[in-house]
Amino acid sequence: MLFRPTGVLVLQHLSIRVYAPGMAVDRYQVRLLGTSGLPEDVFENVLYFDTNTPDSREGCADGIAAAYDAYPHSAGWDGLEVRVYELAGGQPIESHEYPTVAGKGTVGATEVAVCLSYATVDDPEVSTGRRRGRIYVGPLAASNVTGARPSSGVIDAVLDLGEALASIGTADLTTWHMFSRTDNVAVKIESIWCDDAWDTQRRRGLAPTMREVRDVQ
Repeated sequence: MLFRPTGVLVLQHLSIRVYAPGMAVDRYQVRLLGTSGLPEDVFENVLYFDTNTPDSREGCADGIAAAYDAYPHSAGWDGLEVRVYELAGGQPIESHEYPTVAGKGTVGATEVAVCLSYATVDDPEVSTGRRRGRIYVGPLAASNVTGARPSSGVIDAVLDLGEALASIGTADLTTWHMFSRTDNVAVKIESIWCDDAWDTQRRRGLAPTMREVRDVQ
């Protein structure tokens, strides 16, 4: 059964483009560096972009950094890295650091995130699991995770982040994609949405820095 999101933002009304591995689509690993400085406390998103000259991978990385920098509700990280990989894997072919890009407030529980979902068709209700994806936006400022559900402001900001990612580069030269491991193809993203429910990513919890022990018997 397909889910039925209450609000969907359609990015463009264009035909779907499918790319086989080996073409210009690359994997961009976005790394938000936790303020603890511990290597375990790095929050990652994985994005896929197709870049064509005169646009460049570096320009795409700059656009990603700008999009994350503009998101107003993030916290708990200080510095951003973008590592670029070919779809075939291996070592990064480019790496870009943005030490001045950081979270904006006092961090709440780092496990709490908001899900930015996307599909390769204008109407996600008719999409298949192989043509949908998501990234987890967080960690978030403590002031934004006090309610039972994300506020409309938090949701709108997540959708703004998605629109910023879709707008990176020059039209028809840089394109945001989702990658289907099952079908081994990359497909252009057409729509995004954000539900009014928190997501919990336990792997994003901070690594412990101390332990208190109490002898009870």
